[in-house]
Amino acid sequence: MRIMNNPSVVSRVKAFSAVSLSALIGSAALLSAVEVSAHGYISSPKSRAFVCTGAQGGGSAPACIAAAAAGNASQYEPQSVNIGGANNNHQSLIPDGKLCSAGKGGFGGLDLARNDWPATVVTAGPRAFVWTNTAQHKTTYFRYYITKEGFNPGAAPLKWSDLEQIHQSAPADREAISTHVVNLPARTGRHIVYSIWQRDPADAPEGFYQCVDVVYGTPTSSSVASSTAVVSSSSTGTTSSVSNNTCVGLPTWNASTAYTNPQQVQHNNRRYSANYWTQGNNPTETSGQYNYWLDLGACTDNGSSASSVVVSTSSSRLSTSSARSSSSAPTTGNCTSPAFVNGASYANNALVQNGGSEYRCTVSGWCSQGGAYAPGTGWAWNNAWTLVRSCQ
Repeated sequence: MRIMNNPSVVSRVKAFSAVSLSALIGSAALLSAVEVSAHGYISSPKSRAFVCTGAQGGGSAPACIAAAAAGNASQYEPQSVNIGGANNNHQSLIPDGKLCSAGKGGFGGLDLARNDWPATVVTAGPRAFVWTNTAQHKTTYFRYYITKEGFNPGAAPLKWSDLEQIHQSAPADREAISTHVVNLPARTGRHIVYSIWQRDPADAPEGFYQCVDVVYGTPTSSSVASSTAVVSSSSTGTTSSVSNNTCVGLPTWNASTAYTNPQQVQHNNRRYSANYWTQGNNPTETSGQYNYWLDLGACTDNGSSASSVVVSTSSSRLSTSSARSSSSAPTTGNCTSPAFVNGASYANNALVQNGGSEYRCTVSGWCSQGGAYAPGTGWAWNNAWTLVRSCQ
């Protein structure tokens, strides 16, 4: 047998092995980095996982301090409360008492039964919930639950039997920001809104989980009626008792300020969310799904061009008659439905005109967002509306 003892050959073999090993390590690191980024969390109202991060200043709250002592990795990774192979089997995979952490090791502090978690004041009625998705994936649904009346968050950790489902979104494509208008039922005191993001199994069967602590303020006659729609009426200058202003508390865009995802601003009576790091880019001129800003719709119509009338969706003659008349409507003709108002609230089957055509609302939560979901003009309008006919 001939023994090869050529130093240059040996060196090349060693070098090749080192490069191969380095490539394998690099590939593993890359895959790990991709996996780590593939997550999301509720940024508004702030979830329990998000509010306790250092960036939100919630880490100094007593409940957040206790959670950190008990093990709360979400103070660094609010987007990582997930189960890789959930595939819609949430209740079988997450035991009672572990819902806020999804039973994931290192996140158990999120499950502490306490009455002093930082909470958002809410009232019954429509409320926007915003998921910030640090990596975008196809979605089967976003699902929302709320604890039943009489629930005491300080008595015991959250159980599945404490919850009732109140909303489920339609399937969606990849989104950096996912906004859902959820009708909160009447409640008193402290409660937990529990939300699940289930990815499309064709993409990956991963599930993400968030607990949002809320405390109900003094209910009003308008807030108790959780099933309402706001439609355009006359020009009397009056407005409904349901506020359409989604920009309350948001800072006004400043060209000298640096913003990053998921920060939101208001500019020219519209609400925008930063898709990426940005400074000096006017939201009006640089908004879009893949641009610096995402247009989330008008702050409010201010009653400037039309008044708003509250109509109960359960007994609205407008909704039922509109549905009947449009079922046999011609493909073209004079439309009598009201003009679409960006940022107003619409019920399923509500008819509007926009851009010379008539549209019917199919997903009330998205119809009410405007912006990207504005009928016929927003880039995602056909997720919320169907074209009925041309009004020409």
